[in-house]
Amino acid sequence: MDVHRDYYAELGLGSSATLPEIKSAYRILARRFHPDVSSTPDAEERFHRIQEAYEVLSDPERRRAYDLWREKEGLTEPSVLVVKHTLSHETLPQLSEDQILYLLLEIYPRADLEIKRLPINLCLVLDRSTSMQGVRLQRVKDATNFIIDFLDQADVFSLVTFSDRAEIVIPAQSNINKAFAKSRVSTVRSSGGTEILQGMLAGLGEIDRWRAQDMVNHLILLTDGQTYGDEEQCIEEAKSASLRKIGISTMGIGKDWNDKLLDEISRQSGGMSMYIDSAAKVTKFFRDCIHSLSAVVARDLNLTLRLANNVRLQEAFRASPYLERIDVGQGPIFLGQLGTDQPCMLLLTLLIGPQNVGKVSIAQVELSADVPSMRRAGDRVKVAIEIQVATDVGVVRPVPSNIVSILSKVSIFKMQEKTMDELEQGEVERASQRLETMATRLLNLGENELAKAALLEAGRIARTGHLSPEGRKKIRYGTRSLATLPKEIGYD
Repeated sequence: MDVHRDYYAELGLGSSATLPEIKSAYRILARRFHPDVSSTPDAEERFHRIQEAYEVLSDPERRRAYDLWREKEGLTEPSVLVVKHTLSHETLPQLSEDQILYLLLEIYPRADLEIKRLPINLCLVLDRSTSMQGVRLQRVKDATNFIIDFLDQADVFSLVTFSDRAEIVIPAQSNINKAFAKSRVSTVRSSGGTEILQGMLAGLGEIDRWRAQDMVNHLILLTDGQTYGDEEQCIEEAKSASLRKIGISTMGIGKDWNDKLLDEISRQSGGMSMYIDSAAKVTKFFRDCIHSLSAVVARDLNLTLRLANNVRLQEAFRASPYLERIDVGQGPIFLGQLGTDQPCMLLLTLLIGPQNVGKVSIAQVELSADVPSMRRAGDRVKVAIEIQVATDVGVVRPVPSNIVSILSKVSIFKMQEKTMDELEQGEVERASQRLETMATRLLNLGENELAKAALLEAGRIARTGHLSPEGRKKIRYGTRSLATLPKEIGYD
């Protein structure tokens, strides 16, 4: 074996790859570069390198020796990703009861990396039902043309429109003829009803034609209406897309679409869910989305939290690039993809039970992700979280300002959640009062538009007992996209 060669990189894997992953990668690459079937100029050399890598890594004893020698020679590469952690308190007093400790995790790529933009395999799936006619559809066409202008020769683009049936307006292709593509966009007309599943199936089919490990495979779904009878199938397709490394971002325009459905589609596939309150803003949302896709460096982020004895996870929130509550289950936390444009930030609330005096390990965080541009799959980084437990903590240091800011942001988000729950339970007066309080906080932040929406809806609740569809979406998505709040805003 040649310890100076990275056999893992030859197979497009990380050093923690399992034997089944090694076998699967070998089978795929061996078929692709076999000299009898491949037209690649260096196919024979690549095939022999792949064969040698497989022979070493598939043998447990040879692999163990290979790993040991590379470590001794200083040839093992550090993880592409960085996980930085900040605690609300570095030292806790020794108590016989539970104490709250906040753990902030910031995930970002190493600063010294030179990472090329991955080719994008993108399909736009656009609602063209009757309700989209006029200015709304024209703005969507303008935004689609912006995407077309943005793409490079290596990118793959397809366009699907749907009403009660789907139409492939532009089949998936690279090096797209931009003038011809724009002429096809201009032919789109509105008619019919809304069946999201038809659009999703056609769009995912186009992405599958070009889907590859070294591409950002993504579908953007835009609609302004409700779909009926196919909601569960849409969610199942999103789950299946995630397994095929396809992300789905959803955009709802106007007020008459199913926000819970679009949120679930994006959540299951690792994409984002967005609310567009005005047709004039469609191009901005498309621009932000394509810029985010062009910055992707890692995907399939999964975070595993292993807690020590007498330590429990009370709740968890994603704080960046947008705010959302994370379901606290037994398995890894799926975080989707990571870009170079902004970190992924999580705020975890831990309950620390009675501990012995001294340095105490309370948790281990393990992050795994694929980094296609560096041919690293299952790239992993582990971080040990420790605190000091003392009988006398001395002068108590203030909570770090970044944690306080995020807690403030989470506080407003939780107020929105509580308002929705209270309305469902018929607690109209309490819901109205909570919205008024939230509006005051938002005004203090300079979030005037969102504060105005909250005040209007507080009055509406007091009169009718209900939120308007538009107001509900403005409040829900507005609190998700708030900037980090200043530390002077208190939290519950």
